[in-house]
Amino acid sequence: MKKIFSILLLVVFLLGSLGHITEVKAATIPAYESSIQIQNLDPLEVAHISITYYNPDGSLATLPSPYTNPVDDTVQPGSSNTYLPIHPNAGFRGSVVVSSDKQIAIISNLTIAATNRALGTYTGIATGGTTLFFPLIDKRNNVSVFSIQNTSSVTANYVIDFVPVPDGGYADIPNVSGSLEPGAAATYNMADYNGANPWLGSIKVTASTGTLAGVASNVNATVPASPTNGVYNAFGSGSSVSILPLIMENNNGNRTGTSCQNLGPGAATITMSYTPSEGFPARPADVFENVPENGIAVKVLDYLGTTKWIGGATVTVSGSAKIACVVNQTRPAKKNSNLYEGFNPDAATDTVVMPLIMSKNGSTTKTFTAFSVASVDGTNINVTCDWKPSEGFADIPNTTKSGAAVLVFSQQVGFSPSNTRWIGSAVCTENTGKAILAVVNQSREGLPANYQRDVTSAYDAFNQ
Repeated sequence: MKKIFSILLLVVFLLGSLGHITEVKAATIPAYESSIQIQNLDPLEVAHISITYYNPDGSLATLPSPYTNPVDDTVQPGSSNTYLPIHPNAGFRGSVVVSSDKQIAIISNLTIAATNRALGTYTGIATGGTTLFFPLIDKRNNVSVFSIQNTSSVTANYVIDFVPVPDGGYADIPNVSGSLEPGAAATYNMADYNGANPWLGSIKVTASTGTLAGVASNVNATVPASPTNGVYNAFGSGSSVSILPLIMENNNGNRTGTSCQNLGPGAATITMSYTPSEGFPARPADVFENVPENGIAVKVLDYLGTTKWIGGATVTVSGSAKIACVVNQTRPAKKNSNLYEGFNPDAATDTVVMPLIMSKNGSTTKTFTAFSVASVDGTNINVTCDWKPSEGFADIPNTTKSGAAVLVFSQQVGFSPSNTRWIGSAVCTENTGKAILAVVNQSREGLPANYQRDVTSAYDAFNQ
């Protein structure tokens, strides 16, 4: 059976600028560049893939010689392909659909091509839906730019509903209607809305025909040479519980901010309950009452002071309502920012897949990945990770860890080969059959001590 994934290449829409808006401290955003990583999940057979590039109007993009659109390729069993650069010429504007005769997993790295590049990551979207939810849309120091793609074979007609954060004093932006041909995508820039006034809230997109997929980029460009970039996938649906595997306060200057959108029906109470990692104290829950339908509950932790806390959170909602959550991980002093999506525990399995794992990838400064694997039920887990090399890299022994409810795998410590560059992917399995979830962090090390640059990104692992 053919598996099809939509990839929204934000590079294509963000080549322009937001323009300077003094009141919200926004600044011109530089060009973006995208890469794609495709992992073949079949351990025995080659995956035959087809990568189709669409212009914003839904027509097929013209590719430079020797490529034809779509681009056909193969991915070796259990391995992954990296497309950097992507196939179109520089300046391409559009979107991408990848199809395969084997099960695949995809991520896209989105880089702001400033003097000091900023990194964001999001995952390929297997299917579209008739509704999209964006739990964090900003127009303050950060400015959100979100893209919507038609994933169906018919014209998609939709309406965007902007919902300001409750009691924040922000205006109710009028609804916006749109229409997209099959394969086409549109980008919306929050700098174009609410005049010169700041705004914070969430968005619901409803399609009357067709199906949609979406992704958002939250950018802080107050220092144009060193912007920050946090990227996340829109939600097609919600859940009664959302699991957040990593929550931090003052962790070496790092902190998290959580935004949870009430998808309804009706107003509801959202409760964020915390589970400490080993060595940290219990933490009281945060309760947000009477959150309106499509509104958000926001909790931002501190990054200064003497209190350090690391753990996770389980978010619940009252009644029959559903929620969708995103977590923003930031290190303000170093200008680092990234986002990951909260997990629906009902979708968890005993196996997680990570399409991009790196160790010492670079020359002077090097990029590493580290990821946290957490049990859904809060009990200790036993996990084996099988490292899948990309073409040209060595296969390396599996790694097994156990003895805690959250296990951290780092390619900076104890990773083999210890002194050489390695790029590939990973498949991690809980050996007793327990349900697990994972979040991957990418970071660049070896920068000067006082260097300010967004060198981090995060993405959710795929449950297989």
